[in-house]
Amino acid sequence: MSEPRFDITSLQNDRVKDLVRLRTRRDRDRAELTLIEEPLVIERALDAGYPLQTLFLCPPRIAPEHKELVDRLLDVVGLECVRVNEPVMDKVSYREQAEGLLVVAPQVTRDLASLDLGQAPLLVVLEGVEKPGNLGAVLRVADGAGADGVIVCGGGTDLFNPNVLRASRGAFFSVPTVAASLDTVLEFLKSHNIASVATSPVADHRWDEIGLTGPTAIVLGTEHEGLSGDWLAQADLTVGIPMLGRGDSLNVSTSAAVLLYEAVRQRSSRKADPT
Repeated sequence: MSEPRFDITSLQNDRVKDLVRLRTRRDRDRAELTLIEEPLVIERALDAGYPLQTLFLCPPRIAPEHKELVDRLLDVVGLECVRVNEPVMDKVSYREQAEGLLVVAPQVTRDLASLDLGQAPLLVVLEGVEKPGNLGAVLRVADGAGADGVIVCGGGTDLFNPNVLRASRGAFFSVPTVAASLDTVLEFLKSHNIASVATSPVADHRWDEIGLTGPTAIVLGTEHEGLSGDWLAQADLTVGIPMLGRGDSLNVSTSAAVLLYEAVRQRSSRKADPT
């Protein structure tokens, strides 16, 4: 059996150096690119029709169950394929355990006007959530609950961090995700008659005491700081999730799950929205 042909075998190759630079947000944003790893996440990007630029492929690392995915990728019109050996794949991978596939893709940004809103949209707004894993987990929950979009505001959020894509299990490619300023988000919600439901330890209502069947945006902050005074002052109402143990807060993705699935429960049971 002949040895596989590799396009890149040197760790000093310029393209290898460029890929390593994409590990930092500054270089990703400068190049307007991101990295997609893990076969499942790549497959969901492919299924969603997300544009892909370059496939870095390490044939010795491809598991049998991923060969069909590789064939699909090789059929994508315009997708460059670069075959690399195992040392190079280990060098360029964002994760420690490279599985033989790495895709470079453009950063495709959305704006609020691009959100497809039905009669009773269900949105998630995140303020100041900086940890990529938390943002990715919220996207995964939003996808499961059928939310119409996730809006992020506040400094520090990096939508195209590879860990966001990984933690979302590919939901980033199916859930419209928009970054906007607080003022812009508030104006957007009001102009579309979408009620903002802000979470707070000191709230007017319990999470299960309000109707969530109408146009709703569930607004969440960080575990430590919570929502800013601006959000709490301008939200239509505030809700709290009781903490009955020693902890004083839930992870933001857990809070999102509690409220989103309460909305799902109400909407599936056709509960009237109290006003």
